[in-house]
Amino acid sequence: MSRDALKAAMAVLTMAVLMGMARGAPAYPTKPTTSPDESWRSARARVIYVADDAEAADALAETIAPSPQVIERRRQQYAAGFLIAAGILVIAIVIALIYGNPDAAAAVMAALGALGIGALLQFTTSKGLPMLLWPPPRLWLGTFAADFSLAVMLAAVGGTMLRPGLRRVIGAVVIAEIAWWGIPALAGAAGLTLSIVRHPMSMDWLVFLGTTVGAIAAPAAGWAVASLASMIAGHVVPARA
Repeated sequence: MSRDALKAAMAVLTMAVLMGMARGAPAYPTKPTTSPDESWRSARARVIYVADDAEAADALAETIAPSPQVIERRRQQYAAGFLIAAGILVIAIVIALIYGNPDAAAAVMAALGALGIGALLQFTTSKGLPMLLWPPPRLWLGTFAADFSLAVMLAAVGGTMLRPGLRRVIGAVVIAEIAWWGIPALAGAAGLTLSIVRHPMSMDWLVFLGTTVGAIAAPAAGWAVASLASMIAGHVVPARA
């Protein structure tokens, strides 16, 4: 198998892992309601949280958060998804090592590093509404953790395919910015977004802050992960003559 063919295969495998993480495992409704048509406009898998009556409608969105049992179940679903994706990437790294291809190994190592960043964000973030932090797995693509980790992953994998230096920096920035703004648009077009009827004003500030920080941090993280993965792969898997 040629180096270009192996590199292409690794890129396809990485994209498959991305799509698998985005789809997630089957999930359960977050809050039973007396009117399913109101709580789930689910023909396009869009979740809209609504109150059951006028009194509940006046409450803040925090009061209609998923129960602790539902959150714990979703934590287990997310953990399983991350572990499966990591296992697939580790197998891909082993294949790259067997074939002695540092470029392919660097690309998959970069994907694994970005996946670790996504897991860290998903399981350590505490600011925000629980229904936004722990939505049904199939709606994970609409979360900050998904947007950031996928933008970093695409930038990092793409960066490993570029020469070190200014070209890699520019490439990582361009790829990360396109992904950072494009992934939410694609998720919205597919109906994989979260919409809340009522939310506190502080949520607007958190969304603005997260969007600004992500637009700056994602390219930097993508370039750093790409550089680190390329350096490790270059030492571990010397290129064949």
